[in-house]
Amino acid sequence: MTTAADTQPASALNREAGDHAVTRDPTEIAAAERAIRRSWGEFPYYARRYGARGRAFSSSDSGWLITLCDLPPAGAEQQVLWLGTVLSARGMPRWLLEVHLDQLHDELSRARPGLDGARYARLHECAAALRERRLARLDAETHARVEREFDARVSEDDRRLHRRTGGILAAAVADERDGIALAVTSVVGWLTDPARFGDRWVAAVHEAVADARASAR
Repeated sequence: MTTAADTQPASALNREAGDHAVTRDPTEIAAAERAIRRSWGEFPYYARRYGARGRAFSSSDSGWLITLCDLPPAGAEQQVLWLGTVLSARGMPRWLLEVHLDQLHDELSRARPGLDGARYARLHECAAALRERRLARLDAETHARVEREFDARVSEDDRRLHRRTGGILAAAVADERDGIALAVTSVVGWLTDPARFGDRWVAAVHEAVADARASAR
């Protein structure tokens, strides 16, 4: 069970993050940083859109997520859903949090097997709760197809530099159907900025969103 002695203010990990509690355990912090590197490696969108400031918030958010392991399942899931909703409205569909929670669980369980590993299962459960909501709106096959067809529409260079963008767009549509009004516009506004992207890319973004919306429930 986490106590006050096991936590520190989020500002210790990110000076902009405020004073809510995050883990102070060095082993957990190191595992969280490994999970963040995996997440940011899988989704270049993070770095390209949010840069160093976003990277700092990944550290403080991950430190906070670890503290949820001591909550009952319903309480932890409620907190994760709250964070996912806030992030989705700011351009990070809940799918990204879902993936990160699984990676965070994986890294923590490797670092602290046994009883500690069982404690971290709460993160895996929270990821599963987000996954259930996403798949209720857009099934896995359609999500994968939207991502695959988006990749086929853009150039090889764009496909390499912006891996998994089609999946992000599909996930944003799932969030939109689940009641997050800004989920799509917060992603599409950035991904269709003509100062960053060419006409072929912009057209592919709009086609992916239309395709996902036509298939979403």
